[in-house]
Amino acid sequence: MWPFRNRASRLSPIATPPEANLFRGVRVHLKDLIQARHHIGNLGGKRRTRSHALLAGGERSPFKGRGIDFEESRRYQPGDDVRLMDWRVTARTNEPHLKVFREERERPVFMMVDDRHAMHFGTKVAFKSVAAAQAAAILGWASHDRGDRVGGIVFSETDHVELRPKGGRAGILQLLNVLANRSSKSFSELPQADVSATSFRLALNRILKAARPGSLIFLLSDFREWEQRSKTMLLRLGAHHEVVTMFIYDQVERVAPPPGSYPITDGQAHGVLETHSSQVVEAYRQAFYERYEEVRRLCRSQGIGFVPLATHEDIPSQLTKGLQMVGNRRSANHSGVAGVA
Repeated sequence: MWPFRNRASRLSPIATPPEANLFRGVRVHLKDLIQARHHIGNLGGKRRTRSHALLAGGERSPFKGRGIDFEESRRYQPGDDVRLMDWRVTARTNEPHLKVFREERERPVFMMVDDRHAMHFGTKVAFKSVAAAQAAAILGWASHDRGDRVGGIVFSETDHVELRPKGGRAGILQLLNVLANRSSKSFSELPQADVSATSFRLALNRILKAARPGSLIFLLSDFREWEQRSKTMLLRLGAHHEVVTMFIYDQVERVAPPPGSYPITDGQAHGVLETHSSQVVEAYRQAFYERYEEVRRLCRSQGIGFVPLATHEDIPSQLTKGLQMVGNRRSANHSGVAGVA
């Protein structure tokens, strides 16, 4: 059972306050998330029919699920629906295989949005939490435009909001309201690393239980404080669903600022970052690179999409480029193994 309270039933729409511009980039505003619908054309997801899934454009989607158009057979994995067994291939290979179909209309799309303490940080343009909300809004509107059902989980160290996938405007608007309502929350104390890691794992566990095989899942996070069990769960998600990770980072996390002394704080403790030493700068760079590469390699090992999103760069443009690369990679992989039983 999820140990945090679920606040979804108490949420209500909010209006953008007059002083919103003072906090732009620091807080998420509902008006901005609604306006994000104008950016979905950049994803190549214009509606032609209601049949093809997200990123389909005028072609078939690179993402597969439980539709009516048979695509290929793959080896059975624990947890798969036995009703989709491909008995002919199973008999021919002496190994259990499953039929995979090209996804059709009203596919469940889940937005798993990290709202933990570390996401409320940024030095240029926007906090990571704001960039995550903007990206989730664009992806949600694109899914809505394709006729898919939108749901998800927004989680932190103290609570979570779980949204069942819904079709129509109700699905996307429930997500936007959650993202906007949570933006003004404050942290009474700095969460412990183990608490932060546990919240990540529990959110993944909820998605594993809630998502049906073939769902499309977007995971938006900076991937700080996650343990081995969370990594294993992510691989399990990739085995049964189409998963795309959005690795969100701030420029100062990737590259140390110019030589100098910089006061830093986590909201409670205070310190000074000294960047005069080349060794300090290199260790700083290496710490980010290791986290970045760990997530990228883990995703690639299971065919999970990986899209980096920098807070100081244009979110729609980054989504367009990143998702096109994910689609191209998956299309190439599928065409390369289509004839292999």
